[in-house]
Amino acid sequence: MKNFPFKTGDIVELRPTKGASQRTKNRIRENGPRFNVRQSPRSVLDLGESVFLDSDKTGWFGWLPLSEVEVAQ
Repeated sequence: MKNFPFKTGDIVELRPTKGASQRTKNRIRENGPRFNVRQSPRSVLDLGESVFLDSDKTGWFGWLPLSEVEVAQ
């Protein structure tokens, strides 16, 4: 699993990786870049290793693949 050093309840600022899918890019653009970590990373059927997030900004919540996100510095 990709190193994701956050736990449930943390607030993270994310950006899509260079090879991220359009879905991931859209979710971050429309709902982020700040997200609340709702659940630690785990394997999700179609997405692989993913993290469950929510956005205070829009109310969106869902899974994003760890391979498609990185922490913004």
